Amino acid sequence: MKQPTTNARIRAFACLAAAAAAGFVATADAWAAQSSSAPGGPPHPRIAVTAPDASAQQSQPPEQLWQRASYGARGAISVLKQESLETGIGVSGFAVLPVSSDLEVEAEIGFQTMTTVDNGLPEGRLTIFPLRGTLRVQMWRFGGALPYLGGGGGIYFHRFSLSDTATQALEQKGFGASASVDPGLGLHFGGGAEWQRDRFRFGVDVKYVIADADAQSTIVDQLTGLIFRETSKLEIDGFWIAAGGRIIF
Repeated sequence: MKQPTTNARIRAFACLAAAAAAGFVATADAWAAQSSSAPGGPPHPRIAVTAPDASAQQSQPPEQLWQRASYGARGAISVLKQESLETGIGVSGFAVLPVSSDLEVEAEIGFQTMTTVDNGLPEGRLTIFPLRGTLRVQMWRFGGALPYLGGGGGIYFHRFSLSDTATQALEQKGFGASASVDPGLGLHFGGGAEWQRDRFRFGVDVKYVIADADAQSTIVDQLTGLIFRETSKLEIDGFWIAAGGRIIF
């Protein structure tokens, strides 16, 4: 009678062991699910792998932009007070060389062309080639604008050509004519404002120029060969108003 009792005990022990194993597995799964989803669950050790920061790779030692030279171009108009000169248009190229954080030197070369009327100069076209240097002082920032004041001097070269109408009118009367304008020195002062975007600066520039030059007019009587020469003072005082931009290298 002992054999059936032993077999029954073995079967009962096996059932208990199986139930205990199943409960252990279920408990472990539930704990893992809770700890991964619950905010306050125990943390799991992880190895964080992050991509290198692109901005950190591209960052460079801070360098002030005022330490770099810049080059640019402007379109300009001139409004001169000489009555014989109409409004002129032209372009210029310029370079800005920094001296300090608020002091710059500007070198500029360009041209302005305008029509002349018969008042001091014969009717024709005058082209002015300014070569100027300007000392610029950066002022306070006003919003996004960078205003500045400046002044300097320059030399102004000229080229004059008579109009076909004036030449034909003189030829019909038996005269030949020519005219030229000597180089002149001048001073200027003014200011402007710029707006910066990355390494580009866009802005407006206004200069008031005080300069004059000698204008030479020659008329030849084709019948008698007599030559008449006249020298007059050409004043190119007035405003030069420009807009353009430059690139900081």
